[in-house]
Amino acid sequence: MQIIRSAALLIGMLVAAQSVHAQAWFDLGFKFGVGPTIMYNKNIFDDRDYDHVLTSGTAIGGKLGVNFADHHAFTFDYLSSKSKQNFEYSDGVVNNLRNEFAWDHSDILIMYRYSGYGAFIELGPKFSSVKEVRQSFLGAPEGDVSNLFEDNYKSVVFGFGSYLMGSDLLTVQVGVRLHYALDDFISPEGQALNFPTVATAYQEYRETRATAVQFGVEINYAFGRFARAACSHRWKLILFE
Repeated sequence: MQIIRSAALLIGMLVAAQSVHAQAWFDLGFKFGVGPTIMYNKNIFDDRDYDHVLTSGTAIGGKLGVNFADHHAFTFDYLSSKSKQNFEYSDGVVNNLRNEFAWDHSDILIMYRYSGYGAFIELGPKFSSVKEVRQSFLGAPEGDVSNLFEDNYKSVVFGFGSYLMGSDLLTVQVGVRLHYALDDFISPEGQALNFPTVATAYQEYRETRATAVQFGVEINYAFGRFARAACSHRWKLILFE
């Protein structure tokens, strides 16, 4: 329902823009991102016995951009993503014990982007559907623990970047995106088992948020624009040559 409401709002904005004769043009993009991924939990973050091991994830997918004049755009991204989080902790006897997680997820992003002077900033929601969550505890083979995590979560994404190279139709851009989940990643079943710590029970429950910082490359191809034909009042899609 969140995706439907967001899409409806975006469509309404596009219709409003066209109603005031804004000329829209479209591009398709290939995207790849890589960077640190974190399960942020304040209890674990404040616990001296736990350390967040630096881990990274990837995202690959495509984008449809709807652009207005030179500065404003809305982009629809679909990404297939992989994220990780490894913890090292001490049980009071043995140090550097390992608790490792990896999860695969599909992401839909609806972003507003403002461009100018060869750079851009962007902001919007991300809707993630979790395919699978795997855990390796104390070096054991990975096991499926998807039932201990939520199937979906929402995030807010802020990004910035710049134009790198290209022509009028084909461009390459680079940028950084910051992802912060708005929902708890742990399911009620996982909460009952003190996940993601496994063994440690804290006095007050704290939500676990899936966060990420991604460094991305985007290759865009501008393929057409909406314009009103000179001999009529009808809008039509004109392909670039």
